[in-house]
Amino acid sequence: ATGRTGSTTGPWTSTSRAQEFIHRPEMPAMSRELSKKFRESLFEIFSNAVLHSRTQLGIFSCGQFFPARNRLDFTVADLGVGIRTNVRDHLRCNLDADTAIVWAVQEHHTTKRGTIPGGLELTLLQEFIDLNGGYMQIVSDAGYWWRKGNRSATSLLAEPFPGTVVNAKINTADRRAYRLSSEPEDDGIF
Repeated sequence: ATGRTGSTTGPWTSTSRAQEFIHRPEMPAMSRELSKKFRESLFEIFSNAVLHSRTQLGIFSCGQFFPARNRLDFTVADLGVGIRTNVRDHLRCNLDADTAIVWAVQEHHTTKRGTIPGGLELTLLQEFIDLNGGYMQIVSDAGYWWRKGNRSATSLLAEPFPGTVVNAKINTADRRAYRLSSEPEDDGIF
């Protein structure tokens, strides 16, 4: 399903999309607590698009299961100002677009104002994708960043993208069960 978020009419909201995505039978097994944190990670992607993009054109999301490839993809896109502009305005320095993405995906880094924490949920999503054998990528302005298996890299695009796209690919062939490291080991949690 594709559509704008933030609408008060219609069945599709960022929360319902995250719920639909996380409860797919193809997803690896997760404890209740990790499942909650994983939903928060997905919501953080939506939230960042809504709070930071300054778009007048809406936020778009889609997901698709590829059974032959054992992959579940989830994407959020906006046609806003991009990560580089937000990081530049926050840090008051001019970074390249790829460097701005690297700054933005670090734990505790946020351009949010006030006491609202940021960056924590994206770190959890990155850790899960590393363990799961998935893949994550971000395109914003002229920056491209990807992460797979504890490795990440960046590059600059020849032409800038007008906004930001965040894409997560989950490995559905992964049959391991996951829990937060802070949770006790208990076979009954799944």
